[in-house]
Amino acid sequence: MNIAISNDTGVFSTHSKVRWRVCWENELQLAEHIELSEFFRKTYGPTGEFNAKPFEGGRSWAGARPEIRVIGYDAHGIAAHIGALRRFIKVG
Repeated sequence: MNIAISNDTGVFSTHSKVRWRVCWENELQLAEHIELSEFFRKTYGPTGEFNAKPFEGGRSWAGARPEIRVIGYDAHGIAAHIGALRRFIKVG
């Protein structure tokens, strides 16, 4: 599904409609982890088999597991992903 967006010049451009979801890691269901792992395997696989390997078996993270995620969905499923992880650094 596409929507038309007008800019200041009055010209219309089309962008695919994306629905965003913000969720904590513990809110994700198993099916969502599997869908994310498929998205990552498809995304990273073309850059090398090793790059897609961490996402085998329904695993939806490569290194440290994110605490919060922002997931973009379009008509075909997952279209974008942002994961955030807190780190605490002690200085001095």
